[in-house]
Amino acid sequence: MSSSGEVLYDLRPLVRSNWEYSVDGLESEYTFSLRICDNSTQRHPIARWRRGGDSGALGTVGGRPRKRGNKLLVEYTNGDACPGAAQLNRSALISFICSAHADSEYGQPEFVAEWNQCVFMFEWRTPLACEPSKRASEESNSGQSGGIGEGNGASRGSVAFVVIFVVGSVYILGGFLYNRVFNLSSGLRGIEQLPNYRFWRGIYLFSKRAVLLLADGATRLVDAARGRRGAIHIDAAEHNIRNEIFASTFDEGEGDALPFALR
Repeated sequence: MSSSGEVLYDLRPLVRSNWEYSVDGLESEYTFSLRICDNSTQRHPIARWRRGGDSGALGTVGGRPRKRGNKLLVEYTNGDACPGAAQLNRSALISFICSAHADSEYGQPEFVAEWNQCVFMFEWRTPLACEPSKRASEESNSGQSGGIGEGNGASRGSVAFVVIFVVGSVYILGGFLYNRVFNLSSGLRGIEQLPNYRFWRGIYLFSKRAVLLLADGATRLVDAARGRRGAIHIDAAEHNIRNEIFASTFDEGEGDALPFALR
């Protein structure tokens, strides 16, 4: 437990007596092991560093967490001597930041920066760093938004369908009744009494012709790609000449067997 004024923060879920948090130091080439303070293990919550074949300590928790702005700070002090400055000791600072949407249940520490291989800074985004009232509010809002999001697509689709159906029904029925009851002088009968019948029929005929033209064009393209030849059309004069030439080879009554027929 940690306090800041009248606000209490419970970091106990982060305490793992037999396990340390491992943090990659990225381009610094360091690897860190962090342990969070526990009343029963005051000597054990130590931060360690490793780099190549060397290793050492960044220190132990130097006191209660402190609140600075929107961050909760935990400091590790009295580590190894700093390289090139024996009068200084290595230390580390963890900034706990309120986040209701951490990568895991309680988040993970992340390396931020280091100064002169002496001071190392980390950030830890976790819901445990949120004030109790704010944390409860964010969790409630998160649950509500999740519930809405699950049916969001279905709700929008249903609303759109209902609107289109209602508007279409009013348009069709209203126009039909108007032409049938109040517009008798127009002489409209049957399906012609539908609103804007000629307009919609024109669209239908245009669409039909367009589809037929596209289908015919596609057929021609397919035939051309396959190398198919069109049918042979013979006019009446050529038909008579060809029949005279080949007629001598066929007996009477076999005219239907001539190889060419008039089209």
